[in-house]
Amino acid sequence: MKLVATVAMLLLMIVFAFQPADGDVQIEGVHLCCGSCVDAVTDALKEIEGVTGITCDQNTRVASFKAASDEAADKGIKALSEAGFFGTAKLGKKALAFPDAGAKKDARSAKVRFEGVHLCCRSCVKAAHAALMNLKGVSSIDIDREAGIVTLSGSDILHTDALAALNKGGFYGKIAK
Repeated sequence: MKLVATVAMLLLMIVFAFQPADGDVQIEGVHLCCGSCVDAVTDALKEIEGVTGITCDQNTRVASFKAASDEAADKGIKALSEAGFFGTAKLGKKALAFPDAGAKKDARSAKVRFEGVHLCCRSCVKAAHAALMNLKGVSSIDIDREAGIVTLSGSDILHTDALAALNKGGFYGKIAK
């Protein structure tokens, strides 16, 4: 009898282990300075099948949504990156990765250009500038708010450090080739 109960329990565990995730996705450290940032997060997520319950808290810099599956969660993170946002993302306790932004290990240059950065207002521009201003090798930062482009100029700028600084500010951008 114990054997039958144990086998049944194992079968149930296996079945539930392969069920798609249905849970809360939480992204911490997202740049959310104003209502337009909140609207941009909502707009990026609202049309994704399986994504519901979108919320943003400007004070804690947390965006969250309910995902009906792992695929919906991944699509949500991709959509946020395409809208120029970044943060530490989790589906329950499982870490979710943002798409590769193109920073190659040990790549250095005198100019690094990020495209697709969310810059809806002057506060976004100021925050992006602040996130990058103390980066080693950077002598100037040019930000084109309308185009969503941030260009760093200087000498020997390490791409991975530049990306990490931008991400720490809650912004996502792809390194232009």
